[in-house]
Amino acid sequence: MPYDAYDAKGKLLLRAGETLTSAAQVERLIRTAYFDDHGYSDGNHDQPSDPASANRPLALIVAARRRLQSLLDDAKGVDFVQETKRIGQMLHRACHANADLSLASIVLQRDGPYAIRHMVNTAIACELTGAVLGLSTAERASIMAAALTMNIGMLDLQQQLLSVKGPLNDEQNIAVQSHCQRGVALLQDRSVGDTVWLQAVQDHHERPDGSGYPAGKRGEEIGLPAHLLALADVYCARVAGRHYRPPLQPNLALRWLFLNDGAKVDAKIATLFIKTLSIYPPGTGVRLRNGSIGVVTHRGKNSLAPQVSSITTHDGLRVATPIRRRIDTDAHAISEVVDLEELDLAVSMEALWGKDAVI
Repeated sequence: MPYDAYDAKGKLLLRAGETLTSAAQVERLIRTAYFDDHGYSDGNHDQPSDPASANRPLALIVAARRRLQSLLDDAKGVDFVQETKRIGQMLHRACHANADLSLASIVLQRDGPYAIRHMVNTAIACELTGAVLGLSTAERASIMAAALTMNIGMLDLQQQLLSVKGPLNDEQNIAVQSHCQRGVALLQDRSVGDTVWLQAVQDHHERPDGSGYPAGKRGEEIGLPAHLLALADVYCARVAGRHYRPPLQPNLALRWLFLNDGAKVDAKIATLFIKTLSIYPPGTGVRLRNGSIGVVTHRGKNSLAPQVSSITTHDGLRVATPIRRRIDTDAHAISEVVDLEELDLAVSMEALWGKDAVI
């Protein structure tokens, strides 16, 4: 075993270094187990000091990014379909163990290549919104798989375009607008036959008003999975930013999605998407009426009054331990959204979300 293997409840089944004794044992693990490759490299099988941390939400998200990178870098010798679904299962576990932390990771956990974290972030937003939409577990799994592979047809180009300033040239535009079909072809070459998965990848740039690509589909010609994937894709891209533009604050990205995109999004799904993430999604930096700077940690029953923890005093001094504020106190109401990076305020997710954010 190169990695520890766990069951769906986090119980350790086999430790790294143990020997598998039969083909049936291997097959059973492939079908049912979750693997922790945290800290694994170059044959190092040393055990982490806290193996349980590998099953905590943020550790699962970070490990999912790493495994997706490995899968897309070299899929040889790997069951592509099953490995993609396993990565989706890791994100499913993270989302349902701590949805607020999972949403915050989209905004705050910016390590690693953009292309990989963007697809993982999009899968998280799809999973949580899909649950609110009442989609089945199987359909949500297919949509997450589509999110994790939606840009497989332009991975190298996507990284190059991060540094492009101004409009794309004709060659770049052609490459971008053909990446959906190219992605579907690559997925089919990797034995993907799931029609929900393939259709979502094919149509995630189609728009209800016919302005999308590659086929210019309209309205009901576009399936719900593709609509959901499109919304999550746009939101996650806008809060991430590019070299040529700073990231939008989460509340502004959601407002832009609904107001400025207009007929380019499905209004019903967009409304549920915004309701799921809340007006102030977790991870949003805010200034409270008492002057302190805080971070939204949990969505509240009232979307205008989420749970906030202050990371500075009212006069701007950094506090050692975040102060959880009472949301029913007028002085602790949100007065404005702020850019934490612009204010040079680093955020410790572990300090805000505790052991769930241990990596």
